[in-house]
Amino acid sequence: MSETTIKKEWEEAGIDLIDTSRMYESLRYNDYSVENGLGEIVDNSVEAGASRINIYFKKGIYKIGKKEATVIKQIVVLDNGCGMNQDTLAQCLVLGRSICEMRNGRQGIGKFGVGMILGGISLARRIDVYSRDMFSAPFYHTHIDLEEIKGGMKKIVAPQAEDIPDEYREFFDGDTGTLVILSNCDRMDGSGRRDANEFSATIANFLGRTYRKFIAGGLKIYLDDRPVYLHDPLYIDGPTQFDTKEAQDPKASLYSEISFGWEIPGGNGKTADITIRLSLLPLEWRINIGDGGRQEARKRKIDQNEGVSILRANREVLYDKIPYLIGAKGQAAYQDNDRWWGCEISFPPELDECFQVRYIKRGAEPIGALKDKLKSELTDAIASLRKRIKEDRAQNKANLVQAGKMFTYAETIMTEIDTVLPMNQAGRNLSETEENAKIEEILDASVMEGSGTESERALRREALRNQLYSIVPVRYPAQILFETEMLLGNKVIIQLNVNHPFYQKVIQPLCGDITKEENVEAINEKAKIRDAIMLLLMSFAKAKAGFHETPENQMFFDNLQAQWSAILATAANRLEP
Repeated sequence: MSETTIKKEWEEAGIDLIDTSRMYESLRYNDYSVENGLGEIVDNSVEAGASRINIYFKKGIYKIGKKEATVIKQIVVLDNGCGMNQDTLAQCLVLGRSICEMRNGRQGIGKFGVGMILGGISLARRIDVYSRDMFSAPFYHTHIDLEEIKGGMKKIVAPQAEDIPDEYREFFDGDTGTLVILSNCDRMDGSGRRDANEFSATIANFLGRTYRKFIAGGLKIYLDDRPVYLHDPLYIDGPTQFDTKEAQDPKASLYSEISFGWEIPGGNGKTADITIRLSLLPLEWRINIGDGGRQEARKRKIDQNEGVSILRANREVLYDKIPYLIGAKGQAAYQDNDRWWGCEISFPPELDECFQVRYIKRGAEPIGALKDKLKSELTDAIASLRKRIKEDRAQNKANLVQAGKMFTYAETIMTEIDTVLPMNQAGRNLSETEENAKIEEILDASVMEGSGTESERALRREALRNQLYSIVPVRYPAQILFETEMLLGNKVIIQLNVNHPFYQKVIQPLCGDITKEENVEAINEKAKIRDAIMLLLMSFAKAKAGFHETPENQMFFDNLQAQWSAILATAANRLEP
């Protein structure tokens, strides 16, 4: 075609605003993650008032040379919402055409009319949609396929009556709803193939957190037929997966709730409410430093609970740290103990512009003036929460000391770090009978209070069998500061001699006399020094446990420990009382 002919064509008819054959391929490289792409489909189901949403990952094997990986080939989303008639279905895959309606007089979670399409093609090359809005009506079907668009297709084919696949008929039996099938899923990590088994748990957590308000309101979501439980970063709402008929998980307490009006852009002076909720997690979860790294805490995602959750129309659009929102002027850093409180900021869609919500509903950052307002509301409250968490821990440490559990904290620290330490070589060849005999010998020598009766002895015995690290005060000749025993299951026991001069002149004032202190700060200052000494001894014991129990090794360590203890006794005797 000559230049003259081209010029004549656009002069007479104009040029299309969009080259669809290329545009859809370009739009695939948007800012969606797998979670957010799937979330756009789920948004439509929630918007349709569904009470049940089922999501399936259809998997297959992908070969890379000689290696095989399990990958997602198809994603299926079913809901029992209000469904769509032919007219609405014809428009649901049109870019920029929003099909969302006002519900209960309020704008819902939909926004620009591009979410479902962009979310779908960010993951797959074909989208099929089946829907009906009356349970007695047939299902109608429409689709878009990137291969067809690349080949020149410019119009979506009018929806036709078509049966849904047989495997999904039971779900819709006597009900309305929509079925969305994403096929040829070639971008499950946003750029290439991703092993399907890597992210099912991530997707479930995303769904449970993002739609937690709807799940709390009765919405049921299933991922591959497994229920998705709500995950509340405030740890107030339930039920969670840890709430059963037999036991209920502790719940956080609502620390404060603040609401204030903010002017709606272009709203002629009208305002909409922004609500801030702060929570303090249960005391039993956060009583010790390092509790956030424990297995039970990781199961509850507490180790990841650092940041702010922002909800738009009850749907989470951000869960992250927001720079310069928390702390005094010039401070942006979050602290380690910030995981023990939760913060939720919620706003209506009318304030999208103020939170700079993007068309993909992923991310939100308050504009300058609003951020200043939020900061002013949060700063004092969060400072108070941080102080409360530290004070609770300090009081707990003091209580343990006064209850005679003066070694608990040091034992806990060693237990927590044991997962990254080498396995013991010593003690591995013991029989259970030999281990039981060693425990009885230790209990016989123990001078711990509360070991007199058989029931008290049984409790001590059970503790030595179950704890990875234990410190037991004993009475031995004065020249021996401590001895170590390595038992089955990587257990290490230190027998600390109360007759040694170093114990009597240094450790005893930090253990026995500490209980006479009435001031929490004074108790914990002494406890910090005592814990440091205990960690020194337990670290040595753990290092020793890394050597095989050969006669040569045993003789070397016995001589070294005996000489070291004797020299320390001589030096400690020179200390002033």
